Amino acid sequence: MTKDKGPFVNDKTRSVMNSRIEEAVFLTSCTDGIEDLKKKLEIIQRQLTQDENLSLKEKKNLQDSRIEIEKKIEEYEKKEDAWRKEIEQSVRRKIKEEGGCYPGSAIVVDTHGRRRQMDSLEVGDEVQVIINNDIRAEPVITFIHRQPEVVQEFLQITTAKNNILKITEDHLLFVERTGKATAIPAREVKVGDTLYVRAGDNVEKDALLAISKVFEKGVYAPVTLSGTILVNDVHTSCYFDVLSHEWSHRAMGVARAVYCVSPWILQWISGVGRKDGFPGWCRLAHKILTL
Repeated sequence: MTKDKGPFVNDKTRSVMNSRIEEAVFLTSCTDGIEDLKKKLEIIQRQLTQDENLSLKEKKNLQDSRIEIEKKIEEYEKKEDAWRKEIEQSVRRKIKEEGGCYPGSAIVVDTHGRRRQMDSLEVGDEVQVIINNDIRAEPVITFIHRQPEVVQEFLQITTAKNNILKITEDHLLFVERTGKATAIPAREVKVGDTLYVRAGDNVEKDALLAISKVFEKGVYAPVTLSGTILVNDVHTSCYFDVLSHEWSHRAMGVARAVYCVSPWILQWISGVGRKDGFPGWCRLAHKILTL
């Protein structure tokens, strides 16, 4: 009899979950230690302020003990803070290694105006994008990440107009900076930022209302000719935070050229060396760039 393993979990998600377990164990031990020390500190303080029969020597010993306990509490708090930072950096490094994506449930609009889930997209399908503040349709030329069965953590970004985008924290999306659309990693967006969204046939600005975290099934990173894509009606980049959006798009110039010559050839090349949902050429380029 085999044990049910549940849904597939990718390395990044497993790393996040394991890190959180370790963090919980460590922080619990720290908290317990700090609480015990604080209780001792209260007892000493009470003795010093309320016991009038203490000798000078006893007072000196209690004061020395108080100083020692305060130092230990400070050490615990520093360790706790350092551990939290290490966990955050470790998770961020892992996310950076794996790239950015959308879940399978993410919605795109195709060239016929139909709303479709991301997991239904194939190379050659045309989807809506924003170019120069206009909504157009462009083909998906390749996927730089596609794993239907994994479960992963996503940021859930909710706007004032009730657009809800789920995106990994290292994926790029467009926000207004100095009066123009600028691509930044999703982890850097803040409540109150202005996003660009589809409203019928027009492009409008929308305020970011809330950010939370959710787990969803499937990780997808389709690439269009323009390098942008409307996901859940929000203007996003097709790329993640290794290079800027502009430089990532330049780096994809060869893929666009191959697609224009023969979509089939690009699809065949993308299948060579595919591992964990990444084409071989994409993994190689990613490794070179991150080095």
